[in-house]
Amino acid sequence: MLTGLTHLHHYLPFLFFIVLIISIVRAGLYKIPNVKKDILLTLTLIFAHIQLLLGLVLLVDFISLAGIHMGEAANRFVTVEHPLMMIIAVVLITIGKVKAKKTADNRGGSKIIFTYFMAALILITLITPWDKLF
Repeated sequence: MLTGLTHLHHYLPFLFFIVLIISIVRAGLYKIPNVKKDILLTLTLIFAHIQLLLGLVLLVDFISLAGIHMGEAANRFVTVEHPLMMIIAVVLITIGKVKAKKTADNRGGSKIIFTYFMAALILITLITPWDKLF
């Protein structure tokens, strides 16, 4: 089962990046017809949360097997830096979606989506271990 979760956590980011970038572009161009009911924004939120939950399950397993060694940069990255930044990115995506739903007009909601989702994308691209993805 752990192997399946590892593979899913490895391949889901590709789909998540595509949906996140499409959502950002649509928000930047004000092409979201209804911010409150847009399915692509909801999918972005769902993929972000699924990816985070998979990562947290794998983190607990990694810590139980390897332990925490803060002196080693690779272990510190896997146990502290990567999970913390991903939690912050998912929180940004969630806050952006909730704030956009509460706005009265679509243009204001698109600006909020663009700002929060772009900040999350920057965090995600900075902390993603690209050498392990490809």
